[in-house]
Amino acid sequence: MIVSRGTYIACCVDVAPDFASRAKYALRMLMTPLGLEPCWIEPDALADAAPADAPVLYYGRHGTTPPDPRIIPFTHAPGAAVFLAGTSPFDSRHASTCEIEGQPVSVCFADENGRPDIVASTFLWLSGWQERAAERWDEHGRVPFADSLPSQLDTACFPVVDAYRVWLAERLRAGGVPISPRRWAGCDWAFCSTHDVDYGSKWRPGILYREGIEYFVQNRRGESFRERCRRLERTGRQMLAGDPFRRSIREIPREVASRSGTATFFVKAEAGHPRDTRYRLGSPFLRNWMARISQEDFEIGLHPSYRAIDEPNLFGLEKKRLGQALERVGTPPPISVRQHYLRFDPAATPRLQAEHGFRIDSTLGFAEHEGFRRGTCMPFRLYDLEEDRPLDVWEMPLAAMDSTLFGHRGLDPEEAIRATSGLMETCRRYGGAFVGLWHPVLGDEIDFPGWEKHFFAALDEAKREGACIMGLAQALGAWE
Repeated sequence: MIVSRGTYIACCVDVAPDFASRAKYALRMLMTPLGLEPCWIEPDALADAAPADAPVLYYGRHGTTPPDPRIIPFTHAPGAAVFLAGTSPFDSRHASTCEIEGQPVSVCFADENGRPDIVASTFLWLSGWQERAAERWDEHGRVPFADSLPSQLDTACFPVVDAYRVWLAERLRAGGVPISPRRWAGCDWAFCSTHDVDYGSKWRPGILYREGIEYFVQNRRGESFRERCRRLERTGRQMLAGDPFRRSIREIPREVASRSGTATFFVKAEAGHPRDTRYRLGSPFLRNWMARISQEDFEIGLHPSYRAIDEPNLFGLEKKRLGQALERVGTPPPISVRQHYLRFDPAATPRLQAEHGFRIDSTLGFAEHEGFRRGTCMPFRLYDLEEDRPLDVWEMPLAAMDSTLFGHRGLDPEEAIRATSGLMETCRRYGGAFVGLWHPVLGDEIDFPGWEKHFFAALDEAKREGACIMGLAQALGAWE
């Protein structure tokens, strides 16, 4: 006997067998943030599986819904299962819309009468279907933003899956299902400050060569002699003041802690590609820093090297090395990971992360544009499309990155602050998590002007708007 009271709800998935597991994954990911846990019942057992006063969510074709007042029906578009049995990318021209909270929201699948299939649409978004089916990649092996579903549907800064959840919640409430959305340590939304430690210091031989030879002697920037002298003077003063990257690595935890928060730092354990910069985890500076922030409840995760996107041996070696470094400072092995350059192979990377014991990934944002790559600001489990099953890795989706806003998008500090503030407000509205990425280059006003101002503005807004300011593992643990 299944009772849909409290956190449990009876759910009947009446679809083709080869689509049933995908539908159940999508439904679970839609309902988990609402504080609901599905109890699956078979269609032929529907009449006897729940008491007369218990609502039942039924996902199947209209017209075959059992004539039962307990049933809360949701449309299944048969064409969705047929499409998702193939391997082609979704053609955004076939999307339709439904109205949610007074605004049109794109849905990927609908039945012949235009009724939206939010379950199949959610699966398409969260599973990374469009990325797995991509037909071209950029120089780093990433799906270009222009080819992505958010770009094609013009929803980059709008979490469509979270809008589907609002629509679902309204119908469930109307059917008598009590809903208690999950919260973040007592807060309505979360702000996750994350930091990729790509460099151990600024003043490396390559940077000194760049400043002295490329910029001053060869004049690669096309500046006047006076401008080159001015830059060289500023660089000299910065060198005398100490390494700005190391200062940033030290100061970021202090700034976050001063706002009653914690953060996640992703550090590298190996470098084997020109896109990697090597540093030693065992250096006195990093060893002491890791020991200190770990004692202050900051999280340290793995930032794999450039090639460790689909190479199990390399990936495993890097996790082992970081685990050993953390063990030396009395900290457990890492459970969070973010791939370098946001390189993510939807067929290989999530499985690799799961096989090596990671519990959280936070790679899924776009380098070229801020927003919601998988259509949500909520945690969700990654899905293995090759083996057709959800993985035990939760995605904490990345919403904005400093180098995206200032580099790829070319925004000035005030524009970057406004763009970030808009995303934060969206996450607050939907009760999700804003995950931001700031590299520890803050305060280097020569090469990264305005980046520190942007970080402080985001931190202050999170504090002012009542966010739970936590690292990824702490936030997910509080939410779960």
